[in-house]
Amino acid sequence: MSTTTTKKKAKEFQVPHILLIILFLILFACLLTYVAPAGTYQVDENGRVLAGTFEYLPNTPVSPWAALLMIQDGIINAGSVIAMMLVAGGAIATVISTGAFEEILNFGVYKLEDKSVTVLVPSIVVMMSLLGAFAGGDSMIAFVTVGIVICRRLRLDRITAMAMFYLGYLIGQGASFTSNMVMIFQTTAGVAPLSGMGVRMVIWVIFTTVNAIYCTRYALRISRDPSKSLCGEILEPEEGMPHQTEVTSFPVRAVIVAVVMILAYVLYAFGNQTYGWGQQYLLSIMLLNAIFSAVVYRIPANKVSKTFMQGAQSMGGICLVMGCARVIGFVLTDGNVIHTIAYGASNIIGNFGLAAAGVGIFVFTTLINFAIPSGLSKAAIIIPVLTPIGDVCGLTRQIVAFAYQMGDSLTNTLTPVSGPLTGALGLAGVDYTKWVRYSAPLMGILAVIAGIFIAVLSAMGWVG
Repeated sequence: MSTTTTKKKAKEFQVPHILLIILFLILFACLLTYVAPAGTYQVDENGRVLAGTFEYLPNTPVSPWAALLMIQDGIINAGSVIAMMLVAGGAIATVISTGAFEEILNFGVYKLEDKSVTVLVPSIVVMMSLLGAFAGGDSMIAFVTVGIVICRRLRLDRITAMAMFYLGYLIGQGASFTSNMVMIFQTTAGVAPLSGMGVRMVIWVIFTTVNAIYCTRYALRISRDPSKSLCGEILEPEEGMPHQTEVTSFPVRAVIVAVVMILAYVLYAFGNQTYGWGQQYLLSIMLLNAIFSAVVYRIPANKVSKTFMQGAQSMGGICLVMGCARVIGFVLTDGNVIHTIAYGASNIIGNFGLAAAGVGIFVFTTLINFAIPSGLSKAAIIIPVLTPIGDVCGLTRQIVAFAYQMGDSLTNTLTPVSGPLTGALGLAGVDYTKWVRYSAPLMGILAVIAGIFIAVLSAMGWVG
């Protein structure tokens, strides 16, 4: 296949940028205010919709021009979320720049590289899941190349490398109980950041355990019978292959940074529940944690400042997108359509009880995630629509945020429009269809587990 043909094929499958999708959705929302019946619910002092109070109203259409004039208000309205994203982006970038997490991972791999498949594979999965839970970022896909080296030594295949490092990180991030993404989901839904940490930790443990078992079973199966490999081949050691890591001592500084980071999040969660600490406390703790990590690693102040700013700047585009996405909600609200949507959706999923309503939100988000895998951008679009539906159905905002989190994460390993997935597959040299054959059954298992948890928590009225 020629280079020209390859470029043409790539262009044909190009996915519209999220900003274009949002602009289209704004126009669609405007059109909806002209054709859909208007209606409203009464709301309480906290802005929660009161079930059983819906009534129809005369149509109040919103023009596209009026929608454009709302963009500034959308950015202002998203101020608290934007503040969290900017500070979290800078703080996490600072911590990652120290190399602490990479040191811990390298040390772990170094200590385990001579162990059997039964020990090495699940250990790496757990380590990557921890990295995803606390400091996950798309840059983590680079560790797939380490996986290839390890799999050559152990005579495993390329899918195992993907499963250990990419999928380990991705599932850890998706089931995270402390990541900035989860905090933003909660904030957007009107829930205190890091609330409900205990339940989320249980989910993370279960998801990580299932993934570790699934990956280890596959690795053991192909090590005993190479013909079972979905890749059709086993990687062979290269002559004179050097060790991937040259670690000789325990990474004391790295462990200190990681432990302090974990304790900082735990401190905020405790303060929020006990003393009512707001988001400003969380932002301050994030800043102090970034400064502490820089001090431990003796990074010059100017370099820390530049790194922090770069991390914050990396969130700038997403911040703009989230501000623009708020306009969709404004249009639907001013056009008195958003409550009509909630009324219609609640009549479909609300008649089957709280459990079914929670699972319905989970399934809806899962389906949407195939087309829009960006969790942060999608949150600004979807969560403002889901919250009134949840209110009418009797679901807590915590359930809405949790169901969204689960729906947002599980299909990231399957959707072909995910940039990190395609990048990881390219690094590993794994065909997409073969990867789906490996990961789809696992995602199905995790989806069932997530659905059961959501159903039970919904029925319990979980508030975190």
